[in-house]
Amino acid sequence: MTIREISSQLLHIAIDGRINGEKFSKAGLERYISTMFRGGDLKLGNAIAMEINLRDGHWLFTVERFSNEADGFDYYIPDTREQEDRIWKRLTA
Repeated sequence: MTIREISSQLLHIAIDGRINGEKFSKAGLERYISTMFRGGDLKLGNAIAMEINLRDGHWLFTVERFSNEADGFDYYIPDTREQEDRIWKRLTA
């Protein structure tokens, strides 16, 4: 998946387009994700963690780079709080 596709899907499901507590446009979210991956300080290996506002609350999720191709990205939003806790543990390890 490309960063553009990820941004579009995330903003489609986010309440009020809020990610990390901030309202994003599609282009703004694309720039944000791209910048985070260029920074090189990825605490989760090849992934970044962010928070999304969904109907059932705020959830931590990840965007991962699995190849250097333009479509080499994917995202993961946990289904349960226990799965979300695993992301927190990876961040604080």
